[in-house]
Parts: sequence; C-alpha cells; structure tokens
Amino acid sequence: MKAFSRVLVLMIIAVLLLGTACAPAPDGEDELLELSFALDWTPNTNHSGLYLAQERGYYAEEGLNITFRESDMNFIEMVANGSAAFGIASQEQVLQARASGAQIPVVAIAALLQHNTSGFASPVDRGIEAASDFEEHTYSGWGTELELAFIRSLMEKEGADYDKVNIINQSASNFIASMETEADFAWIYYAWDGVNCELMDYPINFILMRDIDERLDFYSPVLITRDELLEEDPELVQKFLRATAKGYADAISDADAAVEALMEAAPELDRELLAASQEWLNNESKKTNETWGSMTAERWENFALWMSENGLLEEEINVDSAFTSDFLPKE
Repeated sequence: MKAFSRVLVLMIIAVLLLGTACAPAPDGEDELLELSFALDWTPNTNHSGLYLAQERGYYAEEGLNITFRESDMNFIEMVANGSAAFGIASQEQVLQARASGAQIPVVAIAALLQHNTSGFASPVDRGIEAASDFEEHTYSGWGTELELAFIRSLMEKEGADYDKVNIINQSASNFIASMETEADFAWIYYAWDGVNCELMDYPINFILMRDIDERLDFYSPVLITRDELLEEDPELVQKFLRATAKGYADAISDADAAVEALMEAAPELDRELLAASQEWLNNESKKTNETWGSMTAERWENFALWMSENGLLEEEINVDSAFTSDFLPKE
C-alpha cells in the first residue's frame, strides 16, 4: 500500500507538472517570434528608429522580438539565405545582388531617406569645388567599381579627364585622418562624416552627387528582406514595417530618445556625434512630404539605367522585382 501511495503521489505530481508546462500563456504574454536583423555596419543614426522601436515595445506589440546582428559586410547574404529575416542595405547593393549571376533574391521594402545624401568631400584648402577639380588630386576610397564610376561619370559631365585622378585604397581610420595623411577627397555620407567635420571644426567642400546628375539621387539606405518571405508570410513583413515606421517617427520627433536607444545598444559611440547626426537626419526627413518608407519606380529605374550604362550590373534586371512599397503601413 505504501508503495502504491508513493506511485500515486508521483503520478499526481507528474500530471500537475505536465499541465503547467502545457498551459497557455496569460493574456498579453504570448511568446514573441524571435527574428534577426542584419545591420550593414556598426550601430549608427541610420539605425536609430529600429532600436527605438525595440526599446519602446513596438515590435513586441506586433508579437516580434528583433535581435540586431552586426555583419562582416555579408548582410545581403544573411537576408538572402534566411539567417536574418530583415536587413539594411543600399539601392545599388540590391540592384547588384539581383543582377548578379547568382540572382540573389533580396528586395527593398522601405526607404529610410527619400534622397541620397552622399557626395565627395575635401578639405577646403585643396580647392576642390566641382568634379572637374578632381584632376591632379588623390582620391581615397574602398576600391569598388561603384565609386570609380561615380567619379568618372561626374567628371565626364563637366568635361574633365578621369585619368588625371590618382586613386588609392584608404588606409587611414576615418575621413579626416585620410585627408591629413594620404588623400585630397573621398566619398562620404554627410549625416556622419560631414557632421563629424562640423563638430571637429574641420572645414570641407562638399559636392552632392544628385546636384550634378539627378539619376544619382538614389535611395540609401533601404530596408530589405527576401522574396520568399514576402510570398510566404506577408503579414509578418507588415507587422515588422508597422513597428519600424513608429520607431522612425519617434526618432524624428524625439532625437534625444533616439540617441539614448543607440547609446544603450552601443555605449562606445560618441554621444555628441550621435546627437548632431540625428538632428541633421531629422531635418532632412522633414524636408519631404512623402510617406515614410515610400519609393518610386522612376527613381529605381533611373539609377538602374545609370548603373547599367556604367557596367555595374552583370545581367539585365527586372527593376520592378527589386523593390516594393506594398507592405508599408497604410495611413
């Protein structure tokens, strides 16, 4: 009898434990879907809306928990192979991926800025005020064909000789160090390097590419996912973008909160630079009445045509398949 009693007690305990393990979570405490997001670089102000959306619970409200993963410049591959559900890239990277021999199936689903803010910067004492002034100067870059095509294309529009530019790969740690040790001009995004020059009281001339050729007013950066996810789980994409749009709206209206969210994620960052960069980006965002994230076929087609003309696309591409605005939040 004692043995029977012990067995009965053990059975009751087992049933109770099983019932607890299988019980549904209380209301509002459903398990979140874990997803990875591939960053294109270390955390910076291009990413502020993402981190703010996570911090303020917007992803959780949609049933999501996002882990932001820094990548070793393989963010396109991470999204394409599904190791990251979403990521961030630039328009040219999406086009090159889809036009490659491998036909990498990534697609842009939102533009974080409506206009290209990149261009060529140089210390004022070099006297580079136009693309034609690139002649007899040294360019410091990353060794990509895209950069060289930018320089060549802009110089040709001004009747200058591209062969008179000295091209080197940047070895210095940042733009200012490069200008002081090895080069005369470089391609930068003003929201980071340009703003940093202002803070460091380092006067520069800045040539905005889109001012010379409107086809170079491309989207950068953009949020990306893969074709398969759009087809198999469109609701998930909509949830992600709803939460993300809220995060970027908050970052625009509350720069301090955006900076704090980034500092929480990466305490090693320079708070002063983050604050100035976020303010600059917010001012850029406020210059347009276009809906956050929206993209136009004309801008995608114009830039794809420019890339094709400059030999930057391996194969012909259906530009319409490279982007979509269909999953953005409806007003």
